[in-house]
Amino acid sequence: MELSVGILNQAGRIDEKLKQFLSENASSIKDVIYAKDLTDSENKAFQRNKILERVDSDYILWVSDVSVPDEDFLEEMLETLEEYPDADVIYPNEVLIDLNNQENVRNFKDFYGEEKELLQGLAFEKYLPEFGVITKKEIFSKFGTFDEEFEDYEFYRFLAFNIKNLRLKHSELSFITNKIAKTFIDTSFHSKTVRDILKTYDWKKDIFPLLNWENEKVAKSTANTIAGDMVSQYYDFYNASNFYREAVLAFHNQHSLKKLIDTFIQMGFFDKARYLLEKQGMSEEDVKEYEEKISNFEKIVKNLEEAVKEGKYEDVLRAIVDVSSVYEGAPIYNILGVVHFIGKDYEGAYRFLYKATTMNPMREEYVENLFEVARLLNKEENVKGLLNRLVEED
Repeated sequence: MELSVGILNQAGRIDEKLKQFLSENASSIKDVIYAKDLTDSENKAFQRNKILERVDSDYILWVSDVSVPDEDFLEEMLETLEEYPDADVIYPNEVLIDLNNQENVRNFKDFYGEEKELLQGLAFEKYLPEFGVITKKEIFSKFGTFDEEFEDYEFYRFLAFNIKNLRLKHSELSFITNKIAKTFIDTSFHSKTVRDILKTYDWKKDIFPLLNWENEKVAKSTANTIAGDMVSQYYDFYNASNFYREAVLAFHNQHSLKKLIDTFIQMGFFDKARYLLEKQGMSEEDVKEYEEKISNFEKIVKNLEEAVKEGKYEDVLRAIVDVSSVYEGAPIYNILGVVHFIGKDYEGAYRFLYKATTMNPMREEYVENLFEVARLLNKEENVKGLLNRLVEED
């Protein structure tokens, strides 16, 4: 059994503990391939594919340059592989360290023989790590390599569209520590993959088999509501609104309707949210509560926009710290982007405007503001890619 280690470039330098791991396990490793030696690209799919071109072994252990395997990690993983030679993917448990240096221990479920269950969860990243995983090299010859249009979420996308042909096995005693190295994560890659899963697989058999499809209207409404909830987690409120709308059309219910209203509020479409309060069967109490909420948020946004026009930039930034505890919708990020742009913090402006557009790609003002700063940073293609992922032509 020959094993190569593929190291993705996330931080620009290899963690000393990872170096120690490689040294101590040198006898079990045929080759170590560092993406940084092959490409300057930050695109993880491109890095993985470059590593695949160099791999000359049966198995690949994928890590990042800030991954830290536990002391017995490789021994446990290889034992699992020997016990389950039919497994295409072996995955460990994970300790994930966030940007605030907080640890999150993730003990995963074993999906061996039940791989299709992952489709029911839709968000593959919740159920296994992207680093610390051993894969057979031959699966990439059979099913293709990583999709380079998905420079992030590429590993999970590969699994999602080949899951019916793959055998996954959890190495229960193995742990790896991974760090979130990026401060800016483009969640549109995640949302696009979820939406593509929903388009590709059968809702009744593969994704929502536990729903009672004998009552198809209710099942369809429930499935669309779940789909809306899922893409909302990735700030894709535009597509979430479409799912919630389909849920209400399939079976009129207050739960999905309120989610649609909340989504329009997050997008900054206050008039659309207000319109949905009319003749929808909501209680007077709920209508009154929503009317007050919408009016308050709309007033907050207008006051902040007026303060920007008056040049009160410091006041705006201080106010948003307080405002964000009650409302953090797309208009707030647009305002932050504009203020940072005026202050010539173009990278900061880009990030805020990128998020505003992610949350509402249908608001022309947000898109135009984002393109304006993207031109200065030579990132126009990134913005076009974002819009293509979020707004698909029928």
